[in-house]
Order: sequence, then C-alpha cells, then structure tokens
Amino acid sequence: MLLHKMIEFNAIEHPTVTALRSDGVNQNYADFDRACNQLANGLASIGLKPGARVAILAKNTLAYPQLAIACMKAGFTLVPLNFRLAPAELSYILEDSKAEMLVCGDDELRSGADRSEAVKHIQHCYTLATSDDKWQDFATLYADDDTRPDFHASTDTIVSQLYTSGTTGYPKGVLIGHQQMVSGYIMTNHISPRVQVAHTGLMSLPLFHVAGLAATLFWLCSGMTVELMEDFNPVAVVEAICASEKCDTVLVPAMIQAIMAFVPNIQDYDFSPLQRITYGASPISLDILEKAIALFKCNFVQGFGMTELSCMVLALQAEDHRRALKGEEHLLRSCGRPLPGAELKVVDEDGQEVAPGTTGELLVRSPTTMAGYWQLPEKTAETVVDGWLHTGDAGYVDEEGYFYIRDRVKDMIVSGGENIYPAEVENALFSHPDIQDVAVIGIPDSKYGETPLAVCVMTADSQVSDADLIEFCRERLAGYKTPRRYEFVEEIPRNPSGKVLKRVLREPYWEGVERRVG
Repeated sequence: MLLHKMIEFNAIEHPTVTALRSDGVNQNYADFDRACNQLANGLASIGLKPGARVAILAKNTLAYPQLAIACMKAGFTLVPLNFRLAPAELSYILEDSKAEMLVCGDDELRSGADRSEAVKHIQHCYTLATSDDKWQDFATLYADDDTRPDFHASTDTIVSQLYTSGTTGYPKGVLIGHQQMVSGYIMTNHISPRVQVAHTGLMSLPLFHVAGLAATLFWLCSGMTVELMEDFNPVAVVEAICASEKCDTVLVPAMIQAIMAFVPNIQDYDFSPLQRITYGASPISLDILEKAIALFKCNFVQGFGMTELSCMVLALQAEDHRRALKGEEHLLRSCGRPLPGAELKVVDEDGQEVAPGTTGELLVRSPTTMAGYWQLPEKTAETVVDGWLHTGDAGYVDEEGYFYIRDRVKDMIVSGGENIYPAEVENALFSHPDIQDVAVIGIPDSKYGETPLAVCVMTADSQVSDADLIEFCRERLAGYKTPRRYEFVEEIPRNPSGKVLKRVLREPYWEGVERRVG
C-alpha cells in the first residue's frame, strides 16, 4: 500500500470534505488531490527525476502537505528543514542531502536562506512569498495537467529525508519510505478513541518535525480536515478547537501549560468539541494533567517515538491516564505499551534481555523503523542490529508491559519538545578561542522542562561573559539550541578514559527533581 493512494481514495469517496484549512482558506479532498497532481507534473516539467531531493524551508501552510504528496506521486524525496536553523546548519543539510530544489516560505525565511552558502548552488529555488531573479514564484509550478503522474512507486520508495542530530554533533538524514509511513498509519489507528472522517485535526506543531508531518499525513489518510497553524498561539489554538465540531490535536506538555496559563478567561470556553489531546516529547506531571483534564474534559494520550521510528511506537492510552488519576500515579512516569506491530525489549551492555524492573537500553523492532541513514551505512549498521533499533534510551519495563525511561544514554536534552544534542552545541562552543573545555547538560526549567547549561573551562585571561557566549552561539546554532546559562569552572570531571561525567555535572541541578523523558 502507498500513502498517497489513500488520499486519492478520499478524493473519490469524500470529494467535498475539507482536507486542508489554513489562514482562512479551505481546500476539499477533490481539489487537494488535483493540486497535488498539478504540482507533481510541474516539478517533473522543470527536469526533476525520481529520487531527486526537494527541500522545503517553511512554516505550516497549504503548500507544505501539497508538496509532500506531490513528491510521493512523482517519486521525489521531501527534505523538511527546521526553520530555526542557523545558516551554517542549513548549509550542511542542503549540501549533505544533495537537494536539487529548495522551496522557501516567507520573506524572513528567504532572507535567512540567502545567508546560507549552499543555497547559491541549488539549481531550482522557489518562494511562497516575493519572487525575484533568484527566487521563482512557487505558484507557477502548478501545471495545467492535473492527471496523475505516470510514476509507479514501491513500498521501498523513500518519501522523506528528515534530519536529526546525534552524538557526533552532525545531522543525519533519516530515510523514511512508504512502508514505514503506512505501517505507522495502521499502528496509530489503534489509539483510542479513533479518528473519524471530517473531524478536525488541529496541527500547531511544525511540519519539519516527524510528529507534525506524520500526524498530518495520517489525518489526511483518514479523511479528516487538517487545520494548519503557522505558529503555536495559545489563544488561536483555543479558538480553533471551540470553532470545530469534533477535534483532535497534538501538543507537547509545554504547549498545554501555555494554553492554561496565557489564555484569558480560559475557564469560560466550551471545549466540548475536543475529543483527544495526543502529547509527546516529555511526560506530563500529575498536577498539570489533573488541571488539564478538568479544563478540557477530553481524552489524553502520550506517544513515544523518534525520527528513526517514523512515528510513535508506544502509547500511554486514555484509559491509562484515567487509571493514573484514580490512584495509579506511577503510570504517568511511563511512556506506555507497544502499539500493534512494534516489539520492545530492554537489554544490558552485553545485549542480553533483562528482567522486568531492571534498567538497560531500550531496543525497538518495528515495521516503522527507518530504511537507514542517508549515505551512512556504518552508522545505520550500528543503530539497527538484527532488525532492532538501539534508541539510546535507558529504562525498564514493568510486569504489565509498561515501559519507563530513566535517562538518555546519549544525554539528549528535550527542551519545549525540541531535541538538543549536547555534542552539537559543544562543537560550536569549542570553536570559541577562549574556551579550553566545555560540557553541555540539561537542567530543569519550569517553562520548557529542560534547558541547556554550558559548563566551560576558559583561558586564564578570558574576559568573556555569558552574553558574549550567547551571541557567539546564535551565529552558529538555532536559537533553541543556544545555551542561555553558563557555568565557569577550573576543570570538568572525567573518568580515567577521559569521558565527561555528565551525570556528576547534572546531579546538583536535578537533586529532588525527577528527570523523566518519553
């Protein structure tokens, strides 16, 4: 089965149902499928061949899912770009992906792209905003020919290449094909309550995130109306929910907190249309959950996944949350049980499965597991061994089959739903002439859950301040990766082999605070 075929089916069976809504514009399934055909034919007409990489640097807009489906129809691979990336980070990904085309969103994003060296070498540059000699008008790509392209994809055809950082500090392209996406769609259909045709799926997560892209595509496969929000705005989210008839949404806990904290007279809104909130990136505290359920009066589901898994593979279902509220609070520390088709186990350092309650590394075997890392066969072989993906998360499973994450083997920081890899930040800071040694750790943050702290050893005569280092990082890293806090020490603790003892660095900050991730 191919993902876009399900959307073509909806165009036949539910032609008048609204498929997409964004900024006051509605597009039904018949028109959506027709636009995707036109765009696919337009992309082929400029010389792109099957397998070509098409990058997009844009916020959520109608053109985003249209481009995703058009690429599937014509055999191109979509490369979603994080619009928060610094020009140097953007250049690396564009060069690594060998993107032949770049679609850019508003003028501000285009201005940022122009500062990237790699953009100068991309043959086809299109903009959703103001065109000029360099940037052509994206609207001109919609060909008059609205017939389905004569391309026959297989389940192995790669549909997206999403970039994720790693312990080396260099982004890796995660290859996701039809097999992974369709398997994810089937698996997530077992989350209760199930979605329905014409129900609204409210998407305020950016589509460059695997969670945002997967949920949007899965909702379209189900015949739902996907309402895309350009940015997360608590008031706009609340108003959209209340204006719908039936609604599902995907949020991170920080967004849920923001809605409850920053929407005036929040208690006066009627949230009866809201059927389910699916959240991820981090678990939710009992206090926030109790307040949220009392306010929204809907089902809550937590999902656990990662880019290399295409979508969620574990779910803490709505009934599990109700059990937690009735006294089984420990369930909120869990990231759930496997969805149908996914297998999980916990192993020790020798790769042997351990007994329930024993901490080890979490391994996943799932039909949603990536096809591999782009042009990194050795790294792929290290990550997926005998079909089992090594997540890098340390945790345990209980007697009921619920999985619990205790820490991240790879020290990843999750800040406001964004993944931050310390090695990437450390690489940037090491380029500062006054820094002799540095280690980046995650510390508690009331707003974002975690925030990066840079522990630095400076040269003897250094006069560099926190503000100087913040400005230095902003030139090299996305804003959310830039540490706002710095600690200056004489020496960073290391073990005899020279490895930084990050657990020792974290302990003073996390004492009395439970570090839970999911």
